[in-house]
Amino acid sequence: METKKREIKYDYLRTFAVLAVIMVHAIPLEAANKAQWLFSAALTPVLLAFVGIFFMLSGLFLLQSHKQEMKEFYWRRFLGICIPFAVYCGIYYWYYNVYLATESQTWYEHGRAFLFELVTQTIPSAPHLWFMYVLMALYVCTPFLARMFHAMTDGELKIFLIIILLVQGLSTYLPSLGINIEPAITYMIFKGWLIYFVLGYIGIRLYRNTPYLPFAILGVAGFFITLLQKYLIPAFTPGIHDMAYPMIAMAVSMFLFCYHYGDIQIPFLIKAASFISRYSYSVYLIHYLILGQVVKGIAEKTMLRHYYVPRILFETALTFAISLTIAVLVDETVVKLLKMGVNALKGKRK
Repeated sequence: METKKREIKYDYLRTFAVLAVIMVHAIPLEAANKAQWLFSAALTPVLLAFVGIFFMLSGLFLLQSHKQEMKEFYWRRFLGICIPFAVYCGIYYWYYNVYLATESQTWYEHGRAFLFELVTQTIPSAPHLWFMYVLMALYVCTPFLARMFHAMTDGELKIFLIIILLVQGLSTYLPSLGINIEPAITYMIFKGWLIYFVLGYIGIRLYRNTPYLPFAILGVAGFFITLLQKYLIPAFTPGIHDMAYPMIAMAVSMFLFCYHYGDIQIPFLIKAASFISRYSYSVYLIHYLILGQVVKGIAEKTMLRHYYVPRILFETALTFAISLTIAVLVDETVVKLLKMGVNALKGKRK
């Protein structure tokens, strides 16, 4: 997720993205009144747009790796993504299946169960980890996509963008309108979360010199369309989040806003954003456990439990602080040692 020449605006964006993900999980599923509903309805799509932005950030940098040797690319992803992922999944497994377990098992049984849950996406009480399975699948394709995009002209890339947007629109909207087109698009390759992954690269390559105003209008329109849909046709969920056009518009708008205006050169902010960005991946992995098992219990014991917005802000801030602390400790000890060990084994085999 890093480039050789680091740009601070993307560190800012990563920082906002991880805070947004924590906050969206801190928002209660049910609203007690219309004011709470409006707050949640307005804020949630903005926060969820940062999920797409996470994919866009990865795609922006990784799809420029057309010159990188494939073995090196996969090895770096294994060290930087797979090892931390396994470690943090192990923390979830230990907490729920060992620490809270009512029946004892041997370490061999636990090891086998953990590996099974890891490869079958069934790590307990960690629904947010779906993101990582999608991302790792995209990483497998990245070296080939990078070479393909590098060979394409800007005109060809625009045609590709139109096609994937069209296919995704058909896939998102028509089934909910009662039109079953699944047999016709089942075997389409370029659809799903891939669209955000490639939009990061395509957006900067094609539109970095385009005035921002049209994208600002697009993003604002996406926001209000989403809000109207939630109010008028709340049952039409495919038209609200994930791969809906308004959500894509908001994500692209915020992404390009950061590109054009995010280069804020304030030393303290630069250091803070760089530090947070370095551990943002691990913060994302651990935050759900911290929020659900620690922070919500703390909030419930305070006066903040009676206040909707203050409680959300409190839970977000405390979850972020604890998650960042744990991420630093785990990454600089367990993860670091495992990486060193794996690298040492690789060196011996040579």
